[in-house]
Amino acid sequence: MAKKKPLPGNENPRPAHERAAHERAARERAATPKPALTPTTGAVRPGASRPTETTSRPPVRPLTTKSQTPTSSLPIERRPIVWWPPTVLAILGFLLYVNTFGHQYALDDIAAVGQNLFVKKGIAGIPDLLRTEFWHFSNISLGYYRPLSLITFALEQEYFKDNPNISHMINAGLYGLTGLVIGVLLQKWLTAQTITAFLIGLVFMAHPLHTEIVANIKGRDEILSFLFISLMLLTYWRYLETKQWNWILWACLSLYLAFLSKESSIVSLALIPAMQYWFARQNIGQSLLGLWPFLIVAALFFYQKKVMIGTLSGTPPVDWANYPYAIEKTQKSTMFKFLIYYIRLLFLPHPLVYDYSYNVIPSGGKGDLLTWSGFVMFVGLLWLTWKGFVKRTLWGFGLFWFFVTMAPGLGFIWIRGGIFAERFTYAAVMGFGFVLIWGLQKLLVRNASEQISEPASASLETRPLLMRYAPLLGLMAVVAGLYSFKTVERNRDWENNFVLFNSALPYAPNSCQVQRHVANEWIEKGLKDRAKADSIANATNALKPKPAPEQIKKAQALIDTNIAHANKHGRWALDHLQESTRIYPSFGEAYFSMAYVFQKITPNVDSAKYYYKQTMRAANAYAPAYNNLGVIYQNEGLTQNNRQKLELASYYYNRSMVVNPAYVDGQNNRANLLKATGIDVRVLPDSIINKY
Repeated sequence: MAKKKPLPGNENPRPAHERAAHERAARERAATPKPALTPTTGAVRPGASRPTETTSRPPVRPLTTKSQTPTSSLPIERRPIVWWPPTVLAILGFLLYVNTFGHQYALDDIAAVGQNLFVKKGIAGIPDLLRTEFWHFSNISLGYYRPLSLITFALEQEYFKDNPNISHMINAGLYGLTGLVIGVLLQKWLTAQTITAFLIGLVFMAHPLHTEIVANIKGRDEILSFLFISLMLLTYWRYLETKQWNWILWACLSLYLAFLSKESSIVSLALIPAMQYWFARQNIGQSLLGLWPFLIVAALFFYQKKVMIGTLSGTPPVDWANYPYAIEKTQKSTMFKFLIYYIRLLFLPHPLVYDYSYNVIPSGGKGDLLTWSGFVMFVGLLWLTWKGFVKRTLWGFGLFWFFVTMAPGLGFIWIRGGIFAERFTYAAVMGFGFVLIWGLQKLLVRNASEQISEPASASLETRPLLMRYAPLLGLMAVVAGLYSFKTVERNRDWENNFVLFNSALPYAPNSCQVQRHVANEWIEKGLKDRAKADSIANATNALKPKPAPEQIKKAQALIDTNIAHANKHGRWALDHLQESTRIYPSFGEAYFSMAYVFQKITPNVDSAKYYYKQTMRAANAYAPAYNNLGVIYQNEGLTQNNRQKLELASYYYNRSMVVNPAYVDGQNNRANLLKATGIDVRVLPDSIINKY
């Protein structure tokens, strides 16, 4: 059979895709102009030459996947420090609190310093401070072991006695030192982002929420805790840069001192791997591996705490004023509600109030809009934190820092049912600073990067650095100025108890504690008026020869004036105390203050007895009520020569020692009565107790 000849041109046919490629190449060659081999003859019309336009494709970044995330090995590259930002932060932190110099003791300062007998001993009291709870002399066992700040108070007592001015200076100095440390730390973290690091530190240092910590001497436990946490992170970073183990030892010592300042520093353990993961570009395994020496320090500290004070958690009292949500069993729902309040104060720190006890923030619940808003915000922020963790973003680290450092404050309500407090935001403000500066930088600075390891894209922006950051710097100058103004203004409220307590009345009129605190200040003024009246009377009676009628008349006028002032202040105190018991009908301390008014300022013995007994019914462990009732019965027994009343006095003195073995007034009064009369009664029948 004859073979069929192939058609011309179809020999060895190419595949279709090869033919298409060949045809495209041929068309491109045909379209390309060929240079002339010889010059063109003839006249050439002159014309303006145009520059040859060339197009170039922008460089394409290689795609990276999660598995390609770069990590670094130790030691990491050393990062230089620009010293003007930490210096500015340190000076600013100190200057913001200069107007607290000259302030007196206020609020918890009195319990932590003035009423702490071990602190009053000076250096001799330090061994006892290492063996007792923080609120030992307040007759409550909260399980707080914070001896370091108390030791500093003892040293001040040793060398300066009762001088709150020195204490305020030290607080301001420690706060300034904190600014220096975080200024260096932030630059270590944020490579070549000096302005960003400075602005984050500026938000922290200028924020008015810190006034409750720095302007209040007792707040030194928070200052020291955060300062040593920052030093721990900085010295551990130096280890990452040098791989020298002596830096590990310094970091462990800093953590131990942070624990001695405040045991809630335990949350800082989460910041160590976070720092390595976000800023040192370590993977998760590498970051967690570096925790082991710090876990040993934590274990040793809590062992020390258990040995020294015998408990790790303590026993919070059943107290409507300070732990109301535990009684109402609304801890969890109220925690979400608190989150809304905390975040609002971070953005808008006004008004600021020293007390948020019952019933400033009502309990959360299923039907409460703020509770649900807080829950949604909590879940949303957690999701964003995870997203920022995966991408290693600046805002992701800020949210992580916020949740970690707010854990003690949110846990205080979740676990113990405790109240809202501005001091819980102290360290969390740093996380807020990260998020705020990232957001403003993204909004106002062109080509700002989300990535921590990259500064704003300088390759795409040719303007000078200050010009690019001018809008952000201008806005932050305004924000920092407003924050600083609010800080300085708020400091004035911490001058003394009278100013502080009255500053809260317009913003927390439904706080039973604020009402009682204001009443107690009026009681103090009433007592001073009474003392002046007694002093004038005693001085007049002591004059020899007998004063002239005109002198007696003038003296009596002064006595009457001071008594009138005392009665007026007593009435004002009773008004606030009645409002306090209206808010919280079982508020034992308010009833105690009522009794004290009737005992010392506007004498009415029967009313004083009634309210002291009312105090015992409402707060049966309140030792001063037993002691003061004993004083009344002792005075009556001596003037009336009534042995049963003297026995009642002894009984109540002993009861004050039973409910609070450390209560000194009860011990002294019992001993004096025993010495004078030989009476020491520990048990009495109800018939005698109820008779008088």
